[in-house]
Amino acid sequence: MLGVTSLFADWLYEGMRAALPQYLKALGASALFVGLLFGVGDALGYLLRFATGPLADRRGGYWGETFAGYAAQVLAVAGLAIFPSLPAAAGLALLERSAKALRTPARDAIISAAGGRRQSMAFGIHASIDQIGAVLGALTSTVLLALGVAYRDLFLLLALPGAAALATLWLAYSSRLRPRRITGEGRGSLRLPLLLFAASQFMFGASLMHISLEMYGETAAWLASSIYLAAMAFEIPASLLWGRLHEGRRAVVFAGPPVAFLATLFFARGDLLGAFAGALAYSLATSYADIVAKAEAVRMSSGGRATALGAVNAAFGLGYIAAGGIYGYLLQEGLLAWAPAASLCLAAGSFLFAYLSLRSL
Repeated sequence: MLGVTSLFADWLYEGMRAALPQYLKALGASALFVGLLFGVGDALGYLLRFATGPLADRRGGYWGETFAGYAAQVLAVAGLAIFPSLPAAAGLALLERSAKALRTPARDAIISAAGGRRQSMAFGIHASIDQIGAVLGALTSTVLLALGVAYRDLFLLLALPGAAALATLWLAYSSRLRPRRITGEGRGSLRLPLLLFAASQFMFGASLMHISLEMYGETAAWLASSIYLAAMAFEIPASLLWGRLHEGRRAVVFAGPPVAFLATLFFARGDLLGAFAGALAYSLATSYADIVAKAEAVRMSSGGRATALGAVNAAFGLGYIAAGGIYGYLLQEGLLAWAPAASLCLAAGSFLFAYLSLRSL
């Protein structure tokens, strides 16, 4: 049921994000502004989990944060239709990411409890279902923009699946599944292996050029959305693949950094083939962060699942801040050919910290 909830929610906000780079460009934003906004926005979606994860573990309710986060995302997307200015659009984009930060650690703790011993597959199944919504969102934006629908009308239409997400979430809540509340010393503590793995995720995020920058470089809004659609569609089988591969094979942890480098390498080509090949590699990298990294965070936690999940994802977000600035600057200055070299160095660092993390267990 949480997978179906996320399906509708992804339809809402991934549809918005598929149109957002070109919308910001129409409002007068530069390439550097778009790169930093997406980097900072995604980072907020992760960084705030340093606080929202422990909060969920301390309260022990988990469902309250989940409801509040989904509701705020609906309001943020609807607000884009009401306030058509660059400052307002930037603020609402950041609000939407912050709302995701509020609900994700709590929701993931519920998924982890439902998954029992099969953490990788639990996250993989959930992610594959919610990616159907991401595909529907990107497809909605692609088709409606190609038909000439105004951005304002697009954002209003996307609020409808958002309302459906809240209704489905209530049905999930009715299942009465309540994760065990963590108390005492184990609550909120971060062990050395988890800290090393968080460092690996920081460098992993920094090695990955954001797909929004590739979309920004396209001349047609519908083509930019098509690239995003390809990434979202491929993440459905990619999520199930990561979930299956990671069960009993912890060496799969080392596969993420090379994939992030490949995504950046393809994006740096500057042609249509590279754009779509990069989109596929990008979806493999982001689904790795959603499946493998989350499962590892739960395994390395000392009790507080939401705290561990929040810490690892927050580190990934810090890397996204760096990536938005690095690759946005290179694109704006015509130096994108240097992007693969930067990505390779960071991916190598991510690989090293992942190795040290597993060695310290």
